[in-house]
Parts: sequence; structure tokens; C-alpha cells
Amino acid sequence: MDEQHKRQKQCRKDWMSRLPSHLQKLPLNKLAIPGSHNSFSYSLDPHSQVAPDQSREIHAVVHMFGAPGRDVIYRWSMTQNLTAEQQLNSGIRYFDIRISRESSSGKVCFIHGLYGADVIPCLEDIKKFLDNHPKEVVILDFNHLYEMGTEHHSSLLHTITEIFGSKLCPYLNMECLTLEMMWGSELQVIILYHNEIVSDNPFFWPGSSIGSPYVNTSDIPQLLSFLDKHKKENDAKERFFCWQGVLTPSAQTIISHFAKSLKEVLAGKLAPFFVTWVKNGKSVNCKHGIFMMDFVEMADFIPSVIDLNY
Repeated sequence: MDEQHKRQKQCRKDWMSRLPSHLQKLPLNKLAIPGSHNSFSYSLDPHSQVAPDQSREIHAVVHMFGAPGRDVIYRWSMTQNLTAEQQLNSGIRYFDIRISRESSSGKVCFIHGLYGADVIPCLEDIKKFLDNHPKEVVILDFNHLYEMGTEHHSSLLHTITEIFGSKLCPYLNMECLTLEMMWGSELQVIILYHNEIVSDNPFFWPGSSIGSPYVNTSDIPQLLSFLDKHKKENDAKERFFCWQGVLTPSAQTIISHFAKSLKEVLAGKLAPFFVTWVKNGKSVNCKHGIFMMDFVEMADFIPSVIDLNY
């Protein structure tokens, strides 16, 4: 790695703090923000039970085949290699979070096909990063929540509040939500929580605060065409918008590439096409928003998104 590349990578730890002053005054949803899809899937345990986000058919297959069945799910559910700390240091500022309460331990864990790490220590790692980088802002989007009753949601929200404390940004009018305002108030964390329990809690943002259209396809041209059709939606002033550069394997895709992985068959092939799409956005509506994909270290994705701000 040459010296210039090293310096650029080092700058990504604090890329928000380096934005020019006119961008610091823009609403946060008018910046280009790099994000990761299924952000904590690097922590999946290949020996765990199948998670509740999977269909009955998948549960039945694993019950029949045991460890080999779990291995297939693991290879096709892993969407990130970098840990949360590594993602933050690389410039990721939006985290796509899927969780479930694990029945035997009672802990709330990350999931995607299988169970992953306990949520709490990972949030504490994010807090440590923010302590060391006081002008960086993260968006934590808790959008898939399983096996959790009201008391479990309340407990998790209480713990999140304890961890981030005064860094939590209250639910505001989007036009007020600028880096300049957040820095002045020492706010660094926006929590989107897709459950009605947050309707009475001013420090958590409802799921309606973000638009994130998704197409279930394993075809690259179909995905890019879908993204093109949603350009106008990104002009909404009152919410965030997420561009999902993500392919989803069908059962046929997995069966046809049984010994391979999501990264080999789909994500690795999509990455250069999605990054080119990001760079070549034909309208102003494609120059801002949250952009997310699998394996965010690929194809210069993160610097390409950050560069949209300039």
C-alpha cells in the first residue's frame, strides 16, 4: 500500500469532520453516507441454531442434515468480513441491524440465517469509537426484530440509552439535522427502531424515518434498473433514503453453487457494477443518501460514496 493510499484510508476514520463548511450546514439526509448490509453478519456462529428469520423449510432442512446444512446457511448468510470497529475505521456510518432474543440465554443477538454476537458489547465498541472521534455520526437501523415482547424491547432501549447517553440524537425535523447542529450539541448517534414502542420515546427515530426500497433478485441488470426507477423517491425532505446495492440468492442459485458462498457467486460480481452506478449517478438525486452493500471493503465502495459529497 503506497503512502498516499495509507493517508486516504487514515482520513476515512474522520471523514465527516473533514467535510467543507457548506456541507456541515446541510440536512444529514442530503449527504452521501456509506453503509453496510447486515452489518454484524461477520459475527455469525456457524454452530448456532437456525435463526427465526428463516423459513420453516430451511429449519426442516437443517434439522435433517445437521452441521452440513448449517454450513450452507453460514456461507450464504455472511455478508460482511470487517468487524464493526474495522467498518467504522474504514468510513462506514450506517449499520443495518437484525436482531433476535436467543431463547436459551435470553440475550439479544444479531442474526442473519444463524445467530451471531451479543448486541450489547458491539454497541459498546461503537461508543468507544465515537468517544475517540467526537465529530463522527452513526446511524444504527434496528429494522428486523424477532422473538421480542414489549419487555424485551423496553430493556434493550434502556440499555442503548445507558450506553450512548447524551450522544443520542432525539427525533427531530430533518431540516434541523445538520452536522453543525449535532456537533454543537455533542450528538453522535441516530437510532432508527422499527417497532411502535418508540412512538412515545423522543430519543428513538421510528422506522418511517427511512425509505429503503428492495428488490428480491440475483440479477445485476434487474437490480440496477430497479435503483434507477427509485431516483425520485430520494428527494423526500423528511426522511433518510437507502440505496441497497444487494443481490439476494434464490434457492436455485444456492443449489447450483452448493459449495460456494454469497461473496463468490453474487456479492463479488455485483460490487464493481454497483460502485460504477454510484459514481455515475445521472441525476442529483443519486448523489446523496445512504448507500449500502455486502462486503464493503470491495471495489473502493467506501471512498467512492464519500467522494460523492465533493
